[in-house]
Amino acid sequence: MAINIGLDIGAVSLKLAAIGAHDDAVLFERLVSRNPDGFFHADFPASAALAQRPLVLSRYRRIQGSPIQSTFDLLKEFYEHVPEEQVEGIRVTGSGSELIAKLLGIYFENEFRAVAKGVREFYPDVRTVFEMGGETSKYIRLEPSEQSKYLGIVDYQSSGDCAAGTGSFIDQQASRLLYTVEEVGPAACAATCAARVAGRCSVFAKSDMIHAQQKGYTTDQILRGLCDAVARNFKSAIVKGKQVAPPVAFIGGVALNAGVRNAMREAFQLSETDFFVPEHYCWLGALGAAIFESDEARKRSFKRIHQLRQHTGRQSFACSEPLSMNSVLLLRDHVADVAVPAAGKVDAYLGIDIGSVSTNLVVIDTAGNLLHEIYLRTQGRPIEVVNSGLAEIEREFGDRLNILGVGTTGSGRELIGELVGADTVNDEITAHKTGAMHVSDRLGMERVDTIFEIGGQDSKFIRINDGVVVDFTMNEACAAGTGSFLEEQAEKLGISIKGEFAQLALASQKPARLGERCTVFMERDVTSLLLKGAEVGDLAAGLAYSVALNYLNRVVRGRKIGDVIFFQGGTAYNDAVAAAFSQILDKRIIVPPHNGVIGAIGMALIAHEVMQQRGQPTSKFRGYHLDRVDYKTREFVCKACSNFCDIKEFNIEGQRSYWGDKCSDKFRKRARTDRKPVVEDLVEFREKVLEQALLTPIGNRKTVGIPRTMYFYDKFPFWCTYMQELGFDVVVSPRTDPVIAATGDELAIAQPCFPVKVAHGHVQKLLDSGVDYVLLPNALNEYAEQPAEETHLCPWNQTLPFVVRAIPQMEAARSKFLMPTVNFRFGRKHVEKELATFAKTLNISRRKSDRAVTSAYAAQGEFTDQLLEAGAAALDSLERSGEPGLVLVGRPYNLYDRSINCDIPRKLRAQYGANVIPMDFLPLEQENIRDVNPNMYWNSGRRILAAAKITKRRRNLHLVYISNFKCGPDSYIKSFMDTAAGKPGLVLQFDGHSNDAGFITRCEAYLDSKGFLRCSATGT
Repeated sequence: MAINIGLDIGAVSLKLAAIGAHDDAVLFERLVSRNPDGFFHADFPASAALAQRPLVLSRYRRIQGSPIQSTFDLLKEFYEHVPEEQVEGIRVTGSGSELIAKLLGIYFENEFRAVAKGVREFYPDVRTVFEMGGETSKYIRLEPSEQSKYLGIVDYQSSGDCAAGTGSFIDQQASRLLYTVEEVGPAACAATCAARVAGRCSVFAKSDMIHAQQKGYTTDQILRGLCDAVARNFKSAIVKGKQVAPPVAFIGGVALNAGVRNAMREAFQLSETDFFVPEHYCWLGALGAAIFESDEARKRSFKRIHQLRQHTGRQSFACSEPLSMNSVLLLRDHVADVAVPAAGKVDAYLGIDIGSVSTNLVVIDTAGNLLHEIYLRTQGRPIEVVNSGLAEIEREFGDRLNILGVGTTGSGRELIGELVGADTVNDEITAHKTGAMHVSDRLGMERVDTIFEIGGQDSKFIRINDGVVVDFTMNEACAAGTGSFLEEQAEKLGISIKGEFAQLALASQKPARLGERCTVFMERDVTSLLLKGAEVGDLAAGLAYSVALNYLNRVVRGRKIGDVIFFQGGTAYNDAVAAAFSQILDKRIIVPPHNGVIGAIGMALIAHEVMQQRGQPTSKFRGYHLDRVDYKTREFVCKACSNFCDIKEFNIEGQRSYWGDKCSDKFRKRARTDRKPVVEDLVEFREKVLEQALLTPIGNRKTVGIPRTMYFYDKFPFWCTYMQELGFDVVVSPRTDPVIAATGDELAIAQPCFPVKVAHGHVQKLLDSGVDYVLLPNALNEYAEQPAEETHLCPWNQTLPFVVRAIPQMEAARSKFLMPTVNFRFGRKHVEKELATFAKTLNISRRKSDRAVTSAYAAQGEFTDQLLEAGAAALDSLERSGEPGLVLVGRPYNLYDRSINCDIPRKLRAQYGANVIPMDFLPLEQENIRDVNPNMYWNSGRRILAAAKITKRRRNLHLVYISNFKCGPDSYIKSFMDTAAGKPGLVLQFDGHSNDAGFITRCEAYLDSKGFLRCSATGT
C-alpha cells in the first residue's frame, strides 16, 4: 500500500496525479492501457528524488458545476483498475477542494505551496510562475536556493474576487464568437492587427469586443485583442510591478492558448528561452499535492469514496420566497395573423435592431401590421447575420414586397445602416418606446407607461407620459445582470437557457439569495455555492432574482415606476425573471407580444414616419443581398496626434466612413442633426485659457514636470505660476495617449480608478523626458466662499504623491518628487505658510515663496474670471435664442481629458450641435446646496450639486454627468443629482473604454428625449 494521490480541484477543472511504489508500475500500466482516455503515464526528471517512482496523471476534465460528483467519478475510474486498499494517502488542493477534504477526512494543501512544490520537483530552474486557471490567476516568485524556507516562495499574488482575464472568461467569449476554446489561440495568432479591448474587467472587455464587432473588426482581430487584454490585465492586476525573474513558467489551462502565450511574452518583454509552457502545465498543483502526501510521515485514515456519493450537498443557504407567475401577464401568444396577398406588391417598411447578442428584423405594412419577424443570434458577425435575415425575408416574400423605408437601431446601427441603405438611424430608447406604444395600442389595453428592457449586453428603463419619454436610463458601464450573463451562468450550470432554466427556477422552493453584485462577483458566488453542493434549481431561481434586483437597484435606482409595465427584450423570454420582477415590486408585469423584436418594430414604424415626412422619396435600401454590396475596408493608424487611433475605413459604393477616431477632425463622422450651436466652443476655449500661464522655458534652469492629469485640469495656473516664480522651467506631459494609459495601468500597484492609473503613466512620461523634478502636490481640500461647506478632495487625489512614490519601479526617482502639503480651504495666509515650508526644502526664501504665491493666486483668479465671463455670455445666448444647452458636470480630469472620456464633450457639439457648457463656467460659489445635502464634504460634490441647482432654475438646461468606474465619491454624489436638478440627467461612466458606441447610444437617447434632435429652437 504505497500509492499517494494528489487532486487539484478548481472551479472549472479537475486533475489527478498518483505516485506509486516500484511494484505499483504494473497497476498503473493496467490503468492506462484499459482507460487511455482517462489517464496517461508521466515521468519524474532524472535528477528528482522520486525519479524511479511510477507516475500517472488524469486527462484534463471539466467539473461542469459538480465538483463532488466529478471527484467521485474520477476516483471511481481510478479504483476500477487500482484497488482502493493500495492507496495510502490522498491530498487535495485548489479552490474547490476544501469540502472534499472535509468529506473524506484528508489533508488540504495550500495552492501556492502545491504549485511551488510541483515546480521545484519538475522544473527547479524556474524563478517565476505565471498561472491562469479557470477563475483564478497567480504570480509566484521563487528563490534559487534549494534550502530556502517556504518552498522558495519569496513573493506571490493571486487574483481577487474578479474573474477578469481568466480561463472561464476566454471560454465564454470563444463560445459567443462560435469558436471552441482550442481555436482561439490559432485564430488570434493569424490576425494581422488587434482590436483594442479593455482588460480590467471581463464585462467591460466584452462591451469593447461587441462594439469592435459592430465597427467591422473580424473575429480573429477581436480574439487577438482579447488575448492582449488578458495579458495586460495579468500584468497590471496580478503582477503589479513585482519582479519577474526568468526563466518564467506559464501554467494553467490558459497556457495552452497560443494567442495568450504570445501576448504574455510580449507584455513582459521576455525571450522565447526565458518564457515557456511546461509539459505538465495543468498538473503541477496536483503533482505538488501528491508529492507532499508521499513525503508525509503521519498518514490520515481517510474515508472511502462512497462518502462523496452519499453526500447530498444540501446546506443551509440564505433563501428568497419561491417564484410565482400569479402577477405575470404573458401575451406572447396574442398575435394576430396578417395574410399577405398571394399576388401583387405590398408596400412595406423594414426595421432592423442589431444588438450584442441578438439581431432582429421585422417587416410591417403601411397600416402597421406585422408581416414577418426574425430573431437571430448576432454571433459576433453582424453583417453575415443581417444578410441571413434579409435572405429569409426574400425567401418568404419573393418580389411581393415594395420596401418604402428602412430603419436601423442597436449598437450596430451605424455600420449596418450604411450597408443596407437605411433611411433613418435611431437610438434604442426611441425605437423601444415607439414599438411598445404601438403594441399596447394594438392590444386595445391601457397605454404602456413603463418599459423594462433587458437585452444581451444593455439594460434600459423608459418611463412614458402621454406618448413622450419623460425619463430613461441605461446600465452605466457594464453588463451585470443582463441576458448574456444569464446565458453564461446557465451554460456553466449545464442547463438550457430556453425553457429549462425558467422551469427549474419556478420549481425551486428555496431560491438562493445571491444579491445584486457585479457579474463576475455573482459568478464567484454561484461557483462557491456549487462547490458547497447547492441545487441547480435554487441557483437558477436565485439568478432570476439577482437580475431583477440588479436592474431595479442599479438601473432604475428609485425612479418612478408606473402601473402598466412592459418587460421586453431577449431576457423577457425567461419567465423566471418576469416572476422575480412581479414579486419584488408587487406589481403586474406584462410580457407583450413580439417582446424580443419590439425595437425592430419601433424602427420600422419610425422609418414609415420619416419617409412620410419626406414626401415618400425612394428608399436608400440596397436590396436583400449585402454580399452583393460593393464595399471595401482598410485599416490604418491616424498619426495626427500621439493617440495613434486605429482607424477602420469603410468604402461602401464610393461613400467612405471611418470608425475608431477619438480626437481628429479629419475622420469625424458627419453631424447627425441640422442644429448648430449658438454658444462658443467652451471646451476648446478652456483648453487654451488653462495654459496661458505656461511660459517658454528660459533654459539653464532646473525643470519641474507637471503631469497633465488630476490637479492639472483645474489648478494648473496656480502651480505653473508658482513654480515659474520660484525660478523653475515648467514642463507639461503630453496629452493622454494609449501608451501613457497602458504604462499607468501596468505601474499601478493598487486598483484605483482609471484616471489615477493614467496619472501614473504621466509621471513616468515626465521622468523619461529627463525633468529634474515632478510636482505632485498633497492637496487636501479646496477654498470655498461659504466657509461652512466642507471641501475635501477625494482620497486618491490627496494621497496620489505617496501612492506614486511607493511604486517599486520609481524607487530611484523618489528624490525627484516635490510633494507640498496644501490646505487651500484655510485661505491664502495659511497656504503661504505651508508653501514657505516646502520652499525651504529647495533652499528658497520665505519672501520669494510668498511673492510666488501671490502671483499664483492672481493667475488662478484670472483663469476663473475668464471662464465665468464666457459662461455668462453663453447663458445669455441661450436665453435670447431659446436653444437648449447641456451642462457637463464631473471632476475636471473626467470632463477634459479627451482620452479618458472618448472625447464625448466635443462629439456632443460636433455631431449633435449641442450647446455644451462645462460646470466651471457657471457661478457655482453663489449656490447654497444645504437644502439638497447639508453635509456634502466632497469639494467636487459641492460644485456638481451647485451646477445641478442652476439647471433646475433654467428649463432649457440639461445635465450630463461624466464619471468613472470605481469613483467612490461620485457613487454617493449621483444619488442627489435628480433632487438638485429637479429633472433626470444623463450619467456616463467611463473606465478606459476605447469604443464610444455605448456612450453615443446613451447620448442620442438623452438628446432625443430632451428634444435636441427633433427641433431647432424650442427651449425644451
